[in-house]
Amino acid sequence: WVLIDHYLVVQHWRPFFYVIEKETRKIVVWIIIPRLPIELYIDKFLLRVGSKLGHMLKVDKLTYIHSRGCFARICIENDLRKKLVSQINILDHILKVKYE
Repeated sequence: WVLIDHYLVVQHWRPFFYVIEKETRKIVVWIIIPRLPIELYIDKFLLRVGSKLGHMLKVDKLTYIHSRGCFARICIENDLRKKLVSQINILDHILKVKYE
């Protein structure tokens, strides 16, 4: 989210959480997987895909009910210290990954 030209970062509460901590290590991000066949819009499968990219949090509601046909959308917690993944290998097919 952007609030008055500043990014707003929402984090899970954890022990020893300090508001003034200068370094943000993890953020929640939506991932789009274009051209994913609709038969793969299955919770178990999307959970495995999300786990390859970070800590899987949830599946987009429209993806969950198979309403989207052109892309799947999942939400993950991403570690900023790790390199972003631009593509994944799914069933011997390389699919691009887009970050929102």
